[in-house]
Order: sequence, then C-alpha cells, then structure tokens
Amino acid sequence: MPTTNTGLRAAEETVLALSLREAVTNIVRHARATTCTLRFHIEDGHHRLTIEDNGQHTATREGNGLRGMRERVEALGGRLSLDRTTGTRLLIALPAHAEGSAG
Repeated sequence: MPTTNTGLRAAEETVLALSLREAVTNIVRHARATTCTLRFHIEDGHHRLTIEDNGQHTATREGNGLRGMRERVEALGGRLSLDRTTGTRLLIALPAHAEGSAG
C-alpha cells in the first residue's frame, strides 16, 4: 500500500484527519480555549499527534466523538490518551511502518 510523504498509509492518514477534526470541533464548541497547539512527529517508532488547549472541560465521561476516535485509533494498533489536568491534552500514537513495508 502506498504511503504519503509523511510515511502514513491512507487509513492512518484518514484516522488522524478525522481525529483532528473531532478534537478541534470539541475545542471550538465546548472548551472556551484561547490557545490550541498541534504537533505531529515520529518518536519511539510511532507517529504522534498531540492536540493541546488551555480551555475548560466539563465532561465527566467519554462522549461518542471521543469514543469513536479511540476505536478508530485502536483498530490500527494505536493508542489514544487524554489528560485534562490543565486544559486538555490529547495524544494519538500510531505505529510507524518502515517505508515500503507490507502490513
């Protein structure tokens, strides 16, 4: 399966794009944040997307959007973590595959 210049496969790129859209939508609609920071990099054999804001969170449970995001990430062998200590920090990590490898 071909990869993009990021080394992501189409399915991985789609999952990250959908996750980014959902996270930013949540920030705009609910967080009352004044800043949002995005970071994409490869570290420890994983593609990592971090989305952080300085907003407020009121949800006590995972909603449908976050649950769907987690399920899509985990279906690709990745993991999603959420830290709401100060603002919200969402980290998505997908295994990085060597260029040209199968599977």
